[in-house]
Amino acid sequence: MSERLTNEATVDAALSALKASGATGEVFLREAQSGSVEIKEGAVEAVIARGERGIGIRVLDEQRLGFAYTSDLSNEGIRACVDISRRMSALTERDEDLALATRHIDDADLDIYQAGIVDRPLSERGAIALAVEEAARETDPRVKQFRKTTYSDSESTTIIATTTGVRASFRESYCGVMTSAVASENGDRQIGYHGEAARRFGELDPARVGRRAAQRAVEKLGAKPLATQKVPVVLDPWMAMDLLRAIGPLFSADNVLKGRSLFANKVGQRVANERVTIVDDARRPRGLRSAPFDGEGVATETRTLIDKGVLRGYLTSLKTARKLGAEPTGNARRSGYGSPARIGPSNLFVAAGTDDATAIIGGLDRALAVTSLLNLHTIDPVSGEFSLGATGNYLERGNRVHPAQGITIAGNLTHLLSSVVAVGTDLVFGPSGLGSPTLLISELSVGGA
Repeated sequence: MSERLTNEATVDAALSALKASGATGEVFLREAQSGSVEIKEGAVEAVIARGERGIGIRVLDEQRLGFAYTSDLSNEGIRACVDISRRMSALTERDEDLALATRHIDDADLDIYQAGIVDRPLSERGAIALAVEEAARETDPRVKQFRKTTYSDSESTTIIATTTGVRASFRESYCGVMTSAVASENGDRQIGYHGEAARRFGELDPARVGRRAAQRAVEKLGAKPLATQKVPVVLDPWMAMDLLRAIGPLFSADNVLKGRSLFANKVGQRVANERVTIVDDARRPRGLRSAPFDGEGVATETRTLIDKGVLRGYLTSLKTARKLGAEPTGNARRSGYGSPARIGPSNLFVAAGTDDATAIIGGLDRALAVTSLLNLHTIDPVSGEFSLGATGNYLERGNRVHPAQGITIAGNLTHLLSSVVAVGTDLVFGPSGLGSPTLLISELSVGGA
């Protein structure tokens, strides 16, 4: 049996194989360990451990791209992967916009790694999930069940190297916990979901996760229909993150070039209220989507996409940057060694404003505070038109009158973004790296009874 190559030696062997074949190319290595603990009825029900280690090889031969990957990291397996990638390139068409990274990547410490997270005893990991359920039950006696409570963690190493001289690596860690609490009263059952994550084990707050999930479930009990009307809409940070998740793909240069984005050809134009600033920050310390470089070996950056309502640019890869005549932004992200890079955001967030979140609500004669949004994927990316199922709390003068369900919120993203008339100071980041403060939308059409 051949000796196991280290990660660095594996990359060296792949680079040597690329050069020996006369090919120009890139080596992407990912090694990761992850695990999860699932809780049911106050006891550990399942413990899952996973591991992966492999390389992806991209070859650029006369502007034709070939890609292959393997988990066989013997010298023979590596050479075979390079050979397959070269042969694949012969089957693809020339693309003058294809490129490999050539610029040096700095050694910025983003503080995204804590050693030993995946090695913690099962008792410690399970205790986090159990504490979530305990906190939810203590929050309200109507919470008696949970659909699922899961703690998960991971550690990974990423190395990228090209025959053009780029070479860099980083390590990262992650841990998170989520639950779906079920509240019951008089035959009415409602579910409240909440999850949080961190780069460090000690930064998780299971009690906060449990309390919020319980509150989300309980506040939906006794829901009533809401009359069709136009009403101010309040999005707390977590609901605003859901909206931001739907908006994120509109910043992709790939979608812009394909005519699949509302923001196409609008750089320098006002696309939102002047209170709205949206930033993509891959350099945020301890950010859940922070990384020093992307899946193509391009250094990441902090980029303001909408500055006080004005669109300033898009998220690009090497190829789309060339097509746009712009600099790459380091947003070609990869989920693993076996997948090609695709444009995506890092820590995408709405910048904090100057409004007090409590005052935002208290100053309204009536409003709908949204508690869930459904079918966000149905928003038309070109026209911006949407019609979303929702639940919420109907408010009068800042006080909750009753929960509402079976309602539909309809409108247009352009109108919605232009109608954000208050932005809170309470910026919060969620488990997927998205972040937002409380947002107040002056008016939306709400369909009800």
